[in-house]
Amino acid sequence: MHAQQFVEQKKTTVAPIYLLYGDEPFFIQQSTEKIINQIREKDPEVDQQNYDMETVSVQEAIHDAETFPFFSEHKIVSLNRASFLTGQAKSEIEHDLDVLTEYVKQPTEFTTLIIIAPYEKLDQRRKIVKTLKEYGELIDCSPPDLRQMNDVIKQMADSFELSLSEPVIDLLVERVGDHLEALQSELHKLSLYFGTSDVNYNEAEPLVSTYAETSTFALIDALVDNRLGEALNILKALRKQNEEPIALLALITSQIRLILQCKLLKRRGYQQQQIAKQMRVHPYAVKMALKRERAFSETTLKSALSIGAETDEKLKTGQMDKWLSIEMYLQSIMRHLSQTR
Repeated sequence: MHAQQFVEQKKTTVAPIYLLYGDEPFFIQQSTEKIINQIREKDPEVDQQNYDMETVSVQEAIHDAETFPFFSEHKIVSLNRASFLTGQAKSEIEHDLDVLTEYVKQPTEFTTLIIIAPYEKLDQRRKIVKTLKEYGELIDCSPPDLRQMNDVIKQMADSFELSLSEPVIDLLVERVGDHLEALQSELHKLSLYFGTSDVNYNEAEPLVSTYAETSTFALIDALVDNRLGEALNILKALRKQNEEPIALLALITSQIRLILQCKLLKRRGYQQQQIAKQMRVHPYAVKMALKRERAFSETTLKSALSIGAETDEKLKTGQMDKWLSIEMYLQSIMRHLSQTR
């Protein structure tokens, strides 16, 4: 079951063992809070212990799970960063996974065990993973497919009793992307402003913040419109937000790559929805890329990617100041654009 379904379901019974896996922190937090809140409704004084599997052995945590709670009728034991469920390198801590396997098969009635593996994949070949799949309740906390973001935003908005129009949802996707914690913050902001009133796009537009991944499209728009000063101002704003230059360069080149891919697929007769499905990206991102591709020739886009790779090497080898390198990269894109106008 995906975390989004788990959080929304009305089921009130609590399983003895949960495995939360996937690399979306928002879903891990939401799922953990729901489990704990369900238990606290029945036992407000429930005992809770958290163990980091990078510093504590699993057998020590299981010993706690098997020990009757002193001040309540129930206890919650969380095993965080359970990398022994993945194919990653072995931890310096010696984990006796047989102890965990036996506990999973016969858990105590007074303990709820929450195992958290905040990683992209589990190692399906491991005995303990197979045992957890058989006896525990697995919650998939992987990020949502970008094509599902509209539905995700609508469901998140429901918790704030907000009814969003499609233009407002598109605005959130464009400016915030798939950062669920940031979306939660933006929706909270809108709920404080609009209350139970309809969310008006014109009033919402200045309220919604722009995040790094989405700022890069605004930056590219400034270059297309021959507004280098505005592009550099966006870059300065991102620098003030302590964005990492190498990561920022990767975001810029990824947007350029998206525009190029959309341009090539459009030439082959693909429509917006077909391109989104082919590339597994949000349809709105494709829509915006298709609007921008008209300003670029295929040669310019390929040159921008080539120069981007050279700039990336300079950043990583320390040949030039990182922010200066990005500024020069933006200037080179504008020069290529001016030559094709």
